[in-house]
Amino acid sequence: MISFKYPALLFLAIVPILIFAYNVYRASSRKAGIGFSSIALYKAAGTKTYKTYLAALANILRALILLLLVIAVARPQFGEEEQDTTRLGIDIFIALDVSGSMSAEDLKPDRITAARELTGEFIKKLSDHRVGLVVFAGRSMTLSPLSTDIAIMSESVSKVKIGEMPIDGTAIGDAIANCVYKLTGKGAKPAADAKAVKSTKDGKTEKNKVKSKIVILLTDGENNSGNIEPMLAAKIAYDEKIKIYTIGIGSKDGAPIPVFQNGQKFYMRNHDGTLVVPKLDEKLLQEIAELTGGLYFRATDEKKLKEIYDIINKLEKSEIITSKFTMYSEKAHYPLFLAFVLMLVNFIIEYRVLLKL
Repeated sequence: MISFKYPALLFLAIVPILIFAYNVYRASSRKAGIGFSSIALYKAAGTKTYKTYLAALANILRALILLLLVIAVARPQFGEEEQDTTRLGIDIFIALDVSGSMSAEDLKPDRITAARELTGEFIKKLSDHRVGLVVFAGRSMTLSPLSTDIAIMSESVSKVKIGEMPIDGTAIGDAIANCVYKLTGKGAKPAADAKAVKSTKDGKTEKNKVKSKIVILLTDGENNSGNIEPMLAAKIAYDEKIKIYTIGIGSKDGAPIPVFQNGQKFYMRNHDGTLVVPKLDEKLLQEIAELTGGLYFRATDEKKLKEIYDIINKLEKSEIITSKFTMYSEKAHYPLFLAFVLMLVNFIIEYRVLLKL
Protein backbone atom coordinates (compact mmCIF):
# COMPACT_ATOMS: atom_id res chain seq x y z
CA MET A 1 0.00 0.00 0.00
CA ILE A 2 1.51 3.28 -1.12
CA SER A 3 0.63 6.76 0.10
CA PHE A 4 2.17 10.20 0.24
CA LYS A 5 2.77 12.36 3.28
CA TYR A 6 2.19 15.53 1.21
CA PRO A 7 -0.10 14.37 -1.65
CA ALA A 8 -1.00 17.95 -2.64
CA LEU A 9 2.53 18.45 -3.93
CA LEU A 10 1.91 15.84 -6.62
CA PHE A 11 0.11 18.56 -8.58
CA LEU A 12 3.59 19.92 -9.31
CA ALA A 13 4.06 16.91 -11.59
CA ILE A 14 2.28 18.88 -14.28
CA VAL A 15 5.33 21.17 -14.53
CA PRO A 16 7.78 18.64 -16.05
CA ILE A 17 4.98 17.32 -18.29
CA LEU A 18 4.32 20.83 -19.65
CA ILE A 19 8.04 21.46 -20.11
CA PHE A 20 8.42 18.22 -22.06
CA ALA A 21 5.41 19.01 -24.25
CA TYR A 22 6.73 22.51 -24.91
CA ASN A 23 10.15 21.21 -25.97
CA VAL A 24 8.55 18.71 -28.36
CA TYR A 25 6.36 21.45 -29.82
CA ARG A 26 9.30 23.84 -30.18
CA ALA A 27 11.42 21.22 -31.93
CA SER A 28 8.67 20.38 -34.42
CA SER A 29 7.92 24.06 -35.06
CA ARG A 30 11.58 24.84 -35.70
CA LYS A 31 11.78 22.00 -38.21
CA ALA A 32 8.60 23.11 -39.98
CA GLY A 33 9.89 26.67 -40.35
CA ILE A 34 13.13 25.75 -42.13
CA GLY A 35 13.21 26.36 -45.97
CA PHE A 36 14.91 24.02 -48.44
CA SER A 37 16.23 24.85 -51.96
CA SER A 38 15.71 21.33 -53.28
CA ILE A 39 13.84 18.11 -52.61
CA ALA A 40 17.13 16.29 -51.99
CA LEU A 41 18.08 18.62 -49.16
CA TYR A 42 14.59 18.27 -47.64
CA LYS A 43 14.86 14.49 -47.64
CA ALA A 44 18.33 14.66 -46.11
CA ALA A 45 17.13 16.98 -43.35
CA GLY A 46 14.23 14.65 -42.61
CA THR A 47 16.51 11.72 -41.97
CA LYS A 48 16.80 11.08 -38.21
CA THR A 49 20.40 10.89 -37.09
CA TYR A 50 22.08 9.47 -33.98
CA LYS A 51 22.32 13.02 -32.62
CA THR A 52 18.58 13.54 -33.11
CA TYR A 53 17.74 10.48 -31.03
CA LEU A 54 20.14 11.52 -28.25
CA ALA A 55 18.67 15.03 -28.14
CA ALA A 56 15.17 13.57 -27.79
CA LEU A 57 16.40 11.22 -25.07
CA ALA A 58 17.97 14.13 -23.17
CA ASN A 59 14.64 15.96 -23.34
CA ILE A 60 12.83 12.92 -21.91
CA LEU A 61 15.44 12.49 -19.16
CA ARG A 62 15.06 16.11 -18.02
CA ALA A 63 11.31 15.64 -17.69
CA LEU A 64 11.74 12.38 -15.77
CA ILE A 65 14.27 13.95 -13.40
CA LEU A 66 11.85 16.76 -12.51
CA LEU A 67 9.01 14.26 -12.12
CA LEU A 68 11.06 12.08 -9.75
CA LEU A 69 12.04 15.12 -7.67
CA VAL A 70 8.36 16.06 -7.32
CA ILE A 71 7.56 12.52 -6.15
CA ALA A 72 10.42 12.61 -3.63
CA VAL A 73 9.25 15.95 -2.20
CA ALA A 74 5.73 14.50 -1.78
CA ARG A 75 7.32 11.88 0.54
CA PRO A 76 6.13 8.46 -0.71
CA GLN A 77 5.40 5.94 2.05
CA PHE A 78 4.74 2.23 1.81
CA GLY A 79 2.55 0.39 4.30
CA GLU A 80 4.37 -2.60 5.71
CA GLU A 81 1.87 -4.18 8.06
CA GLU A 82 -1.34 -3.63 9.95
CA GLN A 83 -1.30 -4.05 13.71
CA ASP A 84 -3.96 -4.29 16.37
CA THR A 85 -3.04 -2.48 19.56
CA THR A 86 -4.91 -3.15 22.76
CA ARG A 87 -5.03 -0.55 25.54
CA LEU A 88 -6.39 -1.49 28.92
CA GLY A 89 -7.83 1.96 29.40
CA ILE A 90 -7.12 2.28 33.09
CA ASP A 91 -5.14 4.81 35.10
CA ILE A 92 -3.97 3.55 38.49
CA PHE A 93 -2.46 5.55 41.32
CA ILE A 94 -0.96 3.63 44.23
CA ALA A 95 -0.79 5.48 47.55
CA LEU A 96 1.68 3.80 49.90
CA ASP A 97 1.99 4.56 53.60
CA VAL A 98 5.61 5.26 54.63
CA SER A 99 4.96 6.28 58.21
CA GLY A 100 7.14 4.94 61.04
CA SER A 101 4.66 2.21 61.95
CA MET A 102 5.32 0.54 58.58
CA SER A 103 8.55 -0.78 60.10
CA ALA A 104 6.51 -3.23 62.23
CA GLU A 105 7.53 -6.83 61.66
CA ASP A 106 4.24 -8.74 61.56
CA LEU A 107 4.74 -8.93 57.77
CA LYS A 108 8.14 -10.34 56.87
CA PRO A 109 10.70 -8.93 56.96
CA ASP A 110 8.61 -5.87 57.82
CA ARG A 111 5.51 -4.10 56.54
CA ILE A 112 7.22 -1.55 54.30
CA THR A 113 9.53 -4.11 52.64
CA ALA A 114 6.68 -6.55 52.00
CA ALA A 115 4.48 -3.77 50.63
CA ARG A 116 7.30 -2.43 48.45
CA GLU A 117 8.22 -5.81 46.96
CA LEU A 118 4.66 -6.95 46.31
CA THR A 119 3.70 -3.55 44.88
CA GLY A 120 6.64 -3.86 42.51
CA GLU A 121 5.46 -7.32 41.42
CA PHE A 122 1.94 -5.98 40.92
CA ILE A 123 3.17 -3.10 38.74
CA LYS A 124 5.09 -5.49 36.47
CA LYS A 125 1.74 -7.02 35.48
CA LEU A 126 0.36 -3.65 34.39
CA SER A 127 2.33 -3.04 31.20
CA ASP A 128 -0.78 -1.82 29.34
CA HIS A 129 -1.95 0.43 32.17
CA ARG A 130 -0.68 3.83 33.22
CA VAL A 131 0.49 3.75 36.82
CA GLY A 132 1.54 6.46 39.25
CA LEU A 133 2.91 6.34 42.79
CA VAL A 134 2.20 8.51 45.83
CA VAL A 135 3.81 8.03 49.24
CA PHE A 136 2.45 9.54 52.42
CA ALA A 137 3.04 9.90 56.12
CA GLY A 138 2.18 13.24 57.77
CA ARG A 139 2.03 14.69 54.24
CA SER A 140 1.82 13.17 50.77
CA MET A 141 4.20 13.36 47.84
CA THR A 142 4.20 12.05 44.26
CA LEU A 143 7.17 9.81 43.51
CA SER A 144 6.07 9.06 39.96
CA PRO A 145 3.29 10.58 37.85
CA LEU A 146 1.26 8.43 35.47
CA SER A 147 3.50 6.37 33.22
CA THR A 148 3.39 3.24 31.08
CA ASP A 149 7.13 2.84 31.58
CA ILE A 150 7.37 -0.16 33.89
CA ALA A 151 11.11 0.34 34.37
CA ILE A 152 10.59 3.85 35.75
CA MET A 153 7.78 2.70 38.00
CA SER A 154 9.74 -0.28 39.31
CA GLU A 155 12.68 1.97 40.10
CA SER A 156 10.41 4.41 41.95
CA VAL A 157 8.86 1.62 44.03
CA SER A 158 12.25 0.09 44.85
CA LYS A 159 13.37 3.40 46.39
CA VAL A 160 10.39 3.68 48.75
CA LYS A 161 11.47 3.73 52.38
CA ILE A 162 10.35 4.99 55.74
CA GLY A 163 11.42 8.57 56.35
CA GLU A 164 10.46 9.87 52.88
CA MET A 165 8.34 12.55 54.50
CA PRO A 166 9.61 15.19 56.94
CA ILE A 167 6.50 14.81 59.10
CA ASP A 168 5.46 11.45 60.51
CA GLY A 169 1.85 10.42 60.88
CA THR A 170 -0.85 9.09 58.57
CA ALA A 171 -2.47 11.63 56.24
CA ILE A 172 -4.96 9.42 54.42
CA GLY A 173 -7.07 12.33 53.17
CA ASP A 174 -4.06 14.14 51.72
CA ALA A 175 -2.92 10.96 49.96
CA ILE A 176 -6.32 10.42 48.31
CA ALA A 177 -6.57 14.08 47.31
CA ASN A 178 -3.11 13.94 45.78
CA CYS A 179 -4.05 10.89 43.71
CA VAL A 180 -7.28 12.52 42.54
CA TYR A 181 -5.37 15.65 41.53
CA LYS A 182 -2.88 13.60 39.52
CA LEU A 183 -5.63 11.58 37.82
CA THR A 184 -7.88 14.50 36.92
CA GLY A 185 -6.00 17.76 37.43
CA LYS A 186 -8.79 18.85 39.77
CA GLY A 187 -8.63 19.70 43.44
CA ALA A 188 -5.90 21.23 45.56
CA LYS A 189 -2.32 20.36 44.66
CA PRO A 190 -0.49 19.12 47.79
CA ALA A 191 2.31 21.41 48.94
CA ALA A 192 4.77 18.54 49.37
CA ASP A 193 4.25 17.56 45.74
CA ALA A 194 6.74 20.16 44.54
CA LYS A 195 9.41 17.46 44.70
CA ALA A 196 7.53 15.15 42.34
CA VAL A 197 9.66 13.29 39.83
CA LYS A 198 8.92 14.16 36.20
CA SER A 199 8.08 11.37 33.79
CA THR A 200 8.73 11.18 30.06
CA LYS A 201 5.21 9.88 29.57
CA ASP A 202 2.83 12.36 31.09
CA GLY A 203 -0.81 11.34 31.23
CA LYS A 204 -1.96 14.43 29.32
CA THR A 205 -0.08 13.37 26.21
CA GLU A 206 -1.72 9.95 25.87
CA LYS A 207 -3.73 9.58 22.65
CA ASN A 208 -6.22 7.02 23.96
CA LYS A 209 -9.04 8.20 26.16
CA VAL A 210 -8.89 6.46 29.52
CA LYS A 211 -12.23 4.99 30.58
CA SER A 212 -11.42 4.00 34.15
CA LYS A 213 -9.40 5.49 36.99
CA ILE A 214 -8.64 3.85 40.32
CA VAL A 215 -6.65 4.48 43.49
CA ILE A 216 -5.09 1.70 45.57
CA LEU A 217 -4.47 2.90 49.12
CA LEU A 218 -2.19 0.88 51.42
CA THR A 219 -1.97 1.92 55.06
CA ASP A 220 -1.50 0.38 58.50
CA GLY A 221 -2.89 3.14 60.67
CA GLU A 222 -5.63 5.64 61.30
CA ASN A 223 -5.88 9.14 59.91
CA ASN A 224 -4.11 11.51 62.33
CA SER A 225 -2.39 14.08 60.07
CA GLY A 226 -2.88 16.19 56.98
CA ASN A 227 -5.16 19.01 55.90
CA ILE A 228 -7.96 17.12 54.16
CA GLU A 229 -10.48 14.83 55.79
CA PRO A 230 -10.42 11.33 54.27
CA MET A 231 -14.16 11.16 53.55
CA LEU A 232 -14.08 14.59 51.87
CA ALA A 233 -11.26 13.40 49.63
CA ALA A 234 -13.22 10.19 48.97
CA LYS A 235 -16.28 12.26 48.01
CA ILE A 236 -14.18 14.18 45.48
CA ALA A 237 -12.94 10.87 44.08
CA TYR A 238 -16.53 9.63 43.84
CA ASP A 239 -17.57 12.78 41.96
CA GLU A 240 -14.76 12.15 39.48
CA LYS A 241 -15.81 8.48 39.09
CA ILE A 242 -12.59 7.22 40.65
CA LYS A 243 -12.76 3.92 42.52
CA ILE A 244 -10.64 3.51 45.63
CA TYR A 245 -9.43 0.09 46.73
CA THR A 246 -8.24 0.26 50.32
CA ILE A 247 -5.82 -2.23 51.86
CA GLY A 248 -5.25 -2.40 55.59
CA ILE A 249 -1.77 -3.76 56.33
CA GLY A 250 -0.86 -5.65 59.49
CA SER A 251 -2.02 -8.46 61.74
CA LYS A 252 -5.31 -8.12 63.62
CA ASP A 253 -3.55 -7.64 66.94
CA GLY A 254 -1.14 -5.09 65.48
CA ALA A 255 2.59 -5.05 66.17
CA PRO A 256 5.05 -2.84 68.06
CA ILE A 257 7.25 -0.38 66.17
CA PRO A 258 10.97 -1.22 66.24
CA VAL A 259 13.50 1.53 66.88
CA PHE A 260 17.23 1.04 66.32
CA GLN A 261 19.80 2.86 68.44
CA ASN A 262 23.53 2.14 68.45
CA GLY A 263 22.96 -1.14 66.64
CA GLN A 264 20.41 -2.35 69.17
CA LYS A 265 16.71 -2.86 68.57
CA PHE A 266 14.16 -1.39 70.94
CA TYR A 267 10.42 -0.89 70.62
CA MET A 268 8.66 2.44 70.74
CA ARG A 269 6.84 3.03 74.00
CA ASN A 270 4.31 5.49 75.37
CA HIS A 271 5.08 7.83 78.26
CA ASP A 272 3.71 5.26 80.68
CA GLY A 273 6.09 2.60 79.35
CA THR A 274 3.53 0.59 77.40
CA LEU A 275 4.32 -0.48 73.85
CA VAL A 276 3.06 1.70 71.02
CA VAL A 277 0.85 -0.52 68.85
CA PRO A 278 -0.87 1.48 66.09
CA LYS A 279 -4.48 0.56 65.43
CA LEU A 280 -5.88 0.22 61.94
CA ASP A 281 -9.05 2.20 61.29
CA GLU A 282 -10.82 -0.49 59.29
CA LYS A 283 -14.17 1.27 59.50
CA LEU A 284 -12.77 4.34 57.73
CA LEU A 285 -11.12 2.28 55.00
CA GLN A 286 -14.33 0.32 54.45
CA GLU A 287 -16.36 3.54 54.15
CA ILE A 288 -13.91 5.03 51.64
CA ALA A 289 -14.05 1.92 49.46
CA GLU A 290 -17.83 1.61 49.71
CA LEU A 291 -18.45 5.25 48.81
CA THR A 292 -16.32 5.12 45.67
CA GLY A 293 -17.38 1.69 44.45
CA GLY A 294 -14.13 -0.02 45.37
CA LEU A 295 -13.38 -2.77 47.86
CA TYR A 296 -11.64 -3.06 51.22
CA PHE A 297 -9.08 -5.78 51.93
CA ARG A 298 -7.15 -6.76 55.02
CA ALA A 299 -3.56 -7.90 54.41
CA THR A 300 -2.55 -9.80 57.53
CA ASP A 301 0.57 -11.25 55.91
CA GLU A 302 2.60 -10.95 52.72
CA LYS A 303 0.80 -13.90 51.09
CA LYS A 304 -2.56 -12.25 51.66
CA LEU A 305 -1.28 -8.96 50.22
CA LYS A 306 -0.17 -10.75 47.05
CA GLU A 307 -3.60 -12.39 46.75
CA ILE A 308 -5.26 -8.98 47.13
CA TYR A 309 -3.18 -7.49 44.32
CA ASP A 310 -4.08 -10.45 42.09
CA ILE A 311 -7.79 -9.89 42.80
CA ILE A 312 -7.56 -6.18 41.97
CA ASN A 313 -5.66 -6.93 38.78
CA LYS A 314 -8.45 -9.26 37.62
CA LEU A 315 -11.22 -6.87 38.64
CA GLU A 316 -9.79 -3.97 36.67
CA LYS A 317 -9.07 -5.71 33.37
CA SER A 318 -12.39 -5.19 31.63
CA GLU A 319 -12.42 -1.95 29.68
CA ILE A 320 -10.35 -2.30 26.51
CA ILE A 321 -9.64 0.18 23.73
CA THR A 322 -8.49 -1.35 20.44
CA SER A 323 -7.14 0.73 17.56
CA LYS A 324 -6.03 -0.41 14.12
CA PHE A 325 -3.30 1.36 12.21
CA THR A 326 -0.81 0.81 9.40
CA MET A 327 2.93 1.07 9.89
CA TYR A 328 4.54 3.21 7.17
CA SER A 329 8.15 3.47 6.09
CA GLU A 330 9.63 6.41 4.18
CA LYS A 331 10.67 5.67 0.58
CA ALA A 332 11.60 9.16 -0.67
CA HIS A 333 15.23 8.09 -1.09
CA TYR A 334 14.30 5.79 -3.99
CA PRO A 335 13.05 8.49 -6.42
CA LEU A 336 15.90 10.76 -5.25
CA PHE A 337 18.50 8.13 -6.08
CA LEU A 338 16.91 7.39 -9.46
CA ALA A 339 16.78 11.12 -10.26
CA PHE A 340 20.49 11.40 -9.42
CA VAL A 341 21.34 8.50 -11.76
CA LEU A 342 19.31 10.03 -14.59
CA MET A 343 21.04 13.38 -14.02
CA LEU A 344 24.41 11.68 -14.54
CA VAL A 345 23.16 9.99 -17.72
CA ASN A 346 21.73 13.27 -19.00
CA PHE A 347 25.00 15.07 -18.23
CA ILE A 348 26.97 12.50 -20.22
CA ILE A 349 24.57 12.76 -23.17
CA GLU A 350 24.45 16.57 -23.30
CA TYR A 351 28.01 17.54 -22.43
CA ARG A 352 30.08 14.52 -23.43
CA VAL A 353 28.29 13.19 -26.51
CA LEU A 354 26.11 15.83 -28.18
CA LEU A 355 28.76 18.56 -28.01
CA LYS A 356 31.23 16.30 -29.79
CA LEU A 357 28.87 15.26 -32.59
